[in-house]
Amino acid sequence: MRPEDIKEAFALFDPQNTGRIEPSVFQNFLNTLGDEELKQSIRIPNHAIDLKEFTDLMNRYNNDTTKDPEEPYRRAFQSINRDGSGAISSQELRAAIQSLLGPNVLSEADIDEIITEGDVSGDGRITLEEFLKIMQKSEKKHRGEHVL
Repeated sequence: MRPEDIKEAFALFDPQNTGRIEPSVFQNFLNTLGDEELKQSIRIPNHAIDLKEFTDLMNRYNNDTTKDPEEPYRRAFQSINRDGSGAISSQELRAAIQSLLGPNVLSEADIDEIITEGDVSGDGRITLEEFLKIMQKSEKKHRGEHVL
């Protein structure tokens, strides 16, 4: 993961901008990546972690993903696509968001907006290509770039 990816991931799991991620949220993040080796190599702290500690932990992940910067997103997609259909249903995405962030962090309307924005084809499902576009758009927003 690039440094900006790490910051973006941290911000995603710290929606209230507290500057800390709880251990259970960090564990959910690792589970979402779907990388068993990484999960085995990182010991989950028993305290909330800040951006520096998160960065240090995630730098171990850098060596595996610098060849393909989309690989973490591909792994996340596979983790969310529980039924293996090749597309994320609105139910799968809703469950993943709530699992990662907690049930009351984003409203149902916020989650519906994410699904609607991501589902370019309008079929109620998000393909890998659509998912990658969502993540690329999110990266650009995080970097302060203009996004249409």
